[in-house]
Amino acid sequence: MLLNFPIMDILAGGALICVFLEGSFDKAKFNNSPIAKIVVIMWLWFAFTEVPTGWLGGVTYVLRKFSPTAVLFYLIVLTVTNLSRLRMLLWTLILVTTFLSVDAIVQFYTGVSLVGTVALQRHVGEGEFVAQAKGIGIFGDPNDLALHVVPMLAFLLPPFYKRSIGKNVLVAIILLIPLVTGVVYTRSRGGIMAMAFVAWIYLRHRVGLTFSVVGLVLLFGLLAAIPRFGDTSASAGSAQSRLDHWAYGIQLFRSSPIWGVGWDMFRADGYRHTAHNSFVLVMAETGLVGAMMWVSMFYLAGKHIFRMQRITRGPPWVEPMSKALEAAMGGWMVGGFFLSQSYSFLLFILMAIVVATVNILAKVGIDITISWTGRDTRNVFFITLGLIIFIHLLAKTLFVVGG
Repeated sequence: MLLNFPIMDILAGGALICVFLEGSFDKAKFNNSPIAKIVVIMWLWFAFTEVPTGWLGGVTYVLRKFSPTAVLFYLIVLTVTNLSRLRMLLWTLILVTTFLSVDAIVQFYTGVSLVGTVALQRHVGEGEFVAQAKGIGIFGDPNDLALHVVPMLAFLLPPFYKRSIGKNVLVAIILLIPLVTGVVYTRSRGGIMAMAFVAWIYLRHRVGLTFSVVGLVLLFGLLAAIPRFGDTSASAGSAQSRLDHWAYGIQLFRSSPIWGVGWDMFRADGYRHTAHNSFVLVMAETGLVGAMMWVSMFYLAGKHIFRMQRITRGPPWVEPMSKALEAAMGGWMVGGFFLSQSYSFLLFILMAIVVATVNILAKVGIDITISWTGRDTRNVFFITLGLIIFIHLLAKTLFVVGG
């Protein structure tokens, strides 16, 4: 009876009401970063994309379906108002991620996780199967699990961890072990590449660009040498099917380039798969306008993070936190290139953490606010257009190379 009960919607709405009653709502928290305004505008645009399809009921469907994610974003922005609360949020995410990683390790070696989930047995050849660790619920796919673990690695890398969320580096090192192992045992190619990107950001800040590239190459060689890692999930068949999904997404975008085919409508005409690329999904479903809004979040987050890194007389936690956010956001972007996670909780949690950090700095007199200008609109337009062209050319090239 409770299976379809909207418990998350009710809890999210109730929590937001409590925030208003408690007095945490402050207009200034929405003025320091345009991201806070873009999320609600994008939410409304998602709903509008259902109108051209003729399904007017889709408007309320989208508003309700996306509401838990949007409300979670605003709850973080409104309630994470100081460094102590920011650290509390990050530690909560890290500890939950650690449990998921330990659960994945147990599942990989025993076949069954601590919560009873059975490891995925992926067919990779005649009579050959490869075990892939997975979670439950929204982590039920190995790739999704890996994507949600990788960004948390950034906050545990010793130089980023110290002074930002903790003092004892040994704690960070101990927690890194299950997180890295958990990602490896998902056998997720996208997850491994995302983890490598996080490591590259770390190396770039430690030893510079040239040596970091060398380190990245060595890291890939090390990962390839891990026992059983050669039997990765990225078989030729799965790679080909991913290209098919991208091509279908491009086809949908061409059919309705301005507002897309409608939010959550990628599979509306009987197509059984999703885009397997976060940008392709948002491009196909919400069109050029929706894609620009989505890209603008990353654009603004990047500007905020790089402004944090240029602060010369700020609190000691700002520099390591900004580098951790850079690595976490970059890791998500790399992993999201291979998955349909355009509207996921984690993405909007990371965006909310960026906005909350900007607000915390504003309270202590450090202004890294951004005002949206026509130049920003132009930049986002060309970035979005460039991504569309890049995806099209990449898919076309890979089709030719793959025969």
